[in-house]
Amino acid sequence: MTNTQHKLVAIDHVVKRYGSVTVLDDVSLSVDTGQVAVIIGPSGSGKSTLLRCLARLENIQQGRISIDGAVVLAGDEDAKQPGAPAGAHAAYDVGMVFQSFNLFPHLTVLENITLAPRRVRGMSRTDAEELGMSLLRSVGLEDKRDSHPVRLSGGQQQRAAIARALAMRPRIMLFDEVTSALDPELVGEVLKTMRGLADQGMTMLVVTHEMGFARDVADDVVFMDHGSIVERAPPSIIFSEPREARTRLFLERLLEREGGTGRTR
Repeated sequence: MTNTQHKLVAIDHVVKRYGSVTVLDDVSLSVDTGQVAVIIGPSGSGKSTLLRCLARLENIQQGRISIDGAVVLAGDEDAKQPGAPAGAHAAYDVGMVFQSFNLFPHLTVLENITLAPRRVRGMSRTDAEELGMSLLRSVGLEDKRDSHPVRLSGGQQQRAAIARALAMRPRIMLFDEVTSALDPELVGEVLKTMRGLADQGMTMLVVTHEMGFARDVADDVVFMDHGSIVERAPPSIIFSEPREARTRLFLERLLEREGGTGRTR
């Protein structure tokens, strides 16, 4: 069983159902401070749902999700036990970036980034804009502060979305297929931004088909299938000597489809 004690992120025996369909089936996963966990697997395996549950965008039927020891989400039965849930104080610890950019089209890039810090965290305009400009510099978009999203490329919009998530100063960043909607030539700039966050020690859970990113950046690669975690291992192991036949078959098919490049679109 996965040891989820004393970890920054602890997902314990989580079950998520939509009606009679079980999407997450007794999933346990832990991620320590500063670790990058890349989650791979076929479509419909529960990868995105797992991130959405961690971000508290979905409820769960069983199990618990904790951040730094505080229970932030519990299933119906678990919620009756002592210590669950811990309330909203941990909600801002998690930032999430989606496949779609979801930027407000009527706001400038800087306004998009500063909106939540001002309205939710109560930051002054001056402080929020100072933070926003720092984040724009970090993602290479300082010169786009007054542009509206329609004036940005897809890669630029996604980098702006990353900056917006970082503006809430999360301890954990979740990335859900953030490059899958981009043209191939724009993928690299977004991955570069994500690599920079990993280098800075940001704790990250990343759902992606970018196997090169997984090889280079992940501390662990998690393979999911049919709502369960099949295997977890460092990339050096999972890409060369996966333990489970299901993992081997998935990677073989993926690499065959992409001609051995390790990247799928």
